[in-house]
Amino acid sequence: MKRPKKLIRDFIYLVTQLIAFITSLLPPWFLYFISRILGNCGYLFLARSRNRVLSNLRIALGKEKNKRELSAIAKEQFSNIYLGFCETVKATNLSQEKFSKSIKIEGREYLEEALAKGKGIVGVCAHFGNFPLMVAGLSSAGYPVNTMVKKQSNLGMQKFLQKLRRKLKITWIEKYPLEKSLKEAMDWLKKGGLFCMLMDQYSGKGVRVDFFGYSVQTAIGAATFARRMDALALPIFCLRNPDGTHHIIIKEPIKLVRTDNVRKDIAENTASFMKIIESFIRKYPEQWFGWLNRRFR
Repeated sequence: MKRPKKLIRDFIYLVTQLIAFITSLLPPWFLYFISRILGNCGYLFLARSRNRVLSNLRIALGKEKNKRELSAIAKEQFSNIYLGFCETVKATNLSQEKFSKSIKIEGREYLEEALAKGKGIVGVCAHFGNFPLMVAGLSSAGYPVNTMVKKQSNLGMQKFLQKLRRKLKITWIEKYPLEKSLKEAMDWLKKGGLFCMLMDQYSGKGVRVDFFGYSVQTAIGAATFARRMDALALPIFCLRNPDGTHHIIIKEPIKLVRTDNVRKDIAENTASFMKIIESFIRKYPEQWFGWLNRRFR
């Protein structure tokens, strides 16, 4: 059984590598055009994913936007999925100078002030824009940044993604085994580094907080690390500009609740984090990949 699995993994890896190679040769305008076509096709033919996205959009934004507006957001999101892959592949072939010019960082002062205090920093992040390029952009700018990633079930894709991260000089911690990853994350924070955490998807072991007026289960990792390590919490998001460049937005530190009631503190801080994420989603709904997730359950 091991040999067929290895052959399948190697085949998927080679096919993905071939697609990535072809992508690297194509001009950005053409990739944008292709992403639009693939996004529209995905919206038309991937009925299950389309229905999930539209259902989530109706729940969250149905009172503010009409059917046509919600459909437009969904189509844009499908296009951004393909565009994100193309952008990441293209970025691996850019020089350090060109890559740095393609990413603007707003709010550096908040990050630099936090780093100067010598404490660890928890980046409160979400699946906005191009998250890998956000981490790579911060690293390229000289900031000590790390993140946690979940291993792909498809080993061919796992191998490909690891190669991309290395090319982009992204530092990461594998989520499992959990005991090992938690220790590595805490060690990173002890050294005063920035640890970016995606916390916008459903988590069966979290706490229920308000999100677009609904009670949703949310991961508590960011709030737990911030409290346990006495770390600062900075909202950090990445947005895609119309010209294909990227805009990293760093906001001022979140005022954390710290009392003798640990569970209550974590729940309240998690709720605060999600309110900030919700505010960004309302401004840039087409750039949030979370619509594909079963968030409202």
